[in-house]
Amino acid sequence: MHRFRAQLSVALVCGILGFMVAYQFKVLMNQESTLNLTTNNNNTDITVEIEQYKKEKEQLEKKVDDLQSKVKTYEDAAANKSTATKNLVDELDNSRMLTGDVDVKGQGIVIYINPNNKMFGSNLTGTSDTITDKNLVYIVNELRFAGAEAISINDMRIVSETGIRTAGSYILINDEKISPSSRIVIQAIGDKNLLYGDMSFPEVFADFKDIADIKYEKSDNISIKKYNKTYKFEYAKPVKD
Repeated sequence: MHRFRAQLSVALVCGILGFMVAYQFKVLMNQESTLNLTTNNNNTDITVEIEQYKKEKEQLEKKVDDLQSKVKTYEDAAANKSTATKNLVDELDNSRMLTGDVDVKGQGIVIYINPNNKMFGSNLTGTSDTITDKNLVYIVNELRFAGAEAISINDMRIVSETGIRTAGSYILINDEKISPSSRIVIQAIGDKNLLYGDMSFPEVFADFKDIADIKYEKSDNISIKKYNKTYKFEYAKPVKD
């Protein structure tokens, strides 16, 4: 009799424990489902918000382009009134090209950098086997030294405020990411013969020998878009007489 009661007690305890485990498992599953639903909703909300910001940015950029077009019309009209005004407008146009505030076109060269994308991430020489920020900065400097008047990397205008640096597995240019494992296209407007001749020196692409295939060509019709950021000076101030 005592043995039967003991077995019954054990069975009852096991049943209660089993119920508690099953109940706890059900609670945890419900919490996980709620968490996943909340996360999905949050992700959806963030995606919708980002798309909305993108649309607003595009609309604002269009308004800026329209206003700049009107300003240009007024400037052209004023330039026809006198030689002095025309000279001022020409200087203003040159300043805008220098700061990257307008789209530009002209002759120059196009450089195509096609990464090798090796299977393994290192080589026996101990040197980097991927394109780095230093590689791109070097090419930009070479182009400027050869007289390039406007430069872009993957359609991003390179100006005095442009920063080029490695960030993790990406390269940041004007705070925008490009992948060093993808094709990179560099455009430069200037004397196409001088630019091409400078790029033809044997040592210019020496650092790319084991990491990428380089091709470059002359062009009479290169278009480079304007710089799409805003200039902000916090410390530099104009000197007044």
